[in-house]
Amino acid sequence: MLQLDDVRFGFASRPNFLGPVSLTVAAGECWAIVGPNGAGKSTLLRLMAGLHKPDSGRVLLDGASLSSLGIRNRAKRIAFMPQAAPQDHDYLARDVVLTGRFPHRSFGLFESLDDFEIAERAMSLTGTVDLADRLVATLSGGEAQRVHLAAALAQEPMLLLVDEPTASLDLRHQISIFSILKETARRDGRAVIVVTHDVNLAANYCTNVLLLNEGGVVSCGAPREVLSPGVLEPVYGVKLAEARVGDAEHRWVFPVSDCVAVRDDS
Repeated sequence: MLQLDDVRFGFASRPNFLGPVSLTVAAGECWAIVGPNGAGKSTLLRLMAGLHKPDSGRVLLDGASLSSLGIRNRAKRIAFMPQAAPQDHDYLARDVVLTGRFPHRSFGLFESLDDFEIAERAMSLTGTVDLADRLVATLSGGEAQRVHLAAALAQEPMLLLVDEPTASLDLRHQISIFSILKETARRDGRAVIVVTHDVNLAANYCTNVLLLNEGGVVSCGAPREVLSPGVLEPVYGVKLAEARVGDAEHRWVFPVSDCVAVRDDS
């Protein structure tokens, strides 16, 4: 569904910042992009959304270059939720969720019954139905984050791009959000890509992981291969250990201090 071929990108102050990045994301996959601060995670996500144009290389959606798709056509296929979602202080939460339906409206002005039903389902999935009639200005950061995720889901995209959706959420809602992302990829056949700092959520809910550092690809593959102490320690500069929790398929990685990381290779 999404293909990046030797993509490179830079800013005026950092002309060779990101790349080369090559990867293929299939429908039904849930990808995590992880790495330290400043690694290029959000920049790469914006390239995937078509908000940045690569300096070289190609970004393709279903075989077509993103640059060849008009804004409205792109919005029908790609939903992008930034890390700092706009607060929309003067809008009700329900109205914010309904903005996700804008690309699909025949004349772009009035919502249909289908639009309202799709928005309601998205709010139900994100646990925001009880927030529908509240102004976004009155919501906590975590509540507003879930409302904007509902808007992205209401967009019914082929490709869902989410930048640090759990940054303001408590543990229960962190798990809930990643469960939603995993399920919408599996059930709806969407390609989902999420930027996160939580390697354990990535390991337990994502099918694939891309590890970036200083704009370059360190590792790309299954969580079991990428999110191991041996791969992560040089990137983050901390000693790590891993432990098996119950019968979980994936192991949990955690920092250790003043000792050598202990690894269980069994």
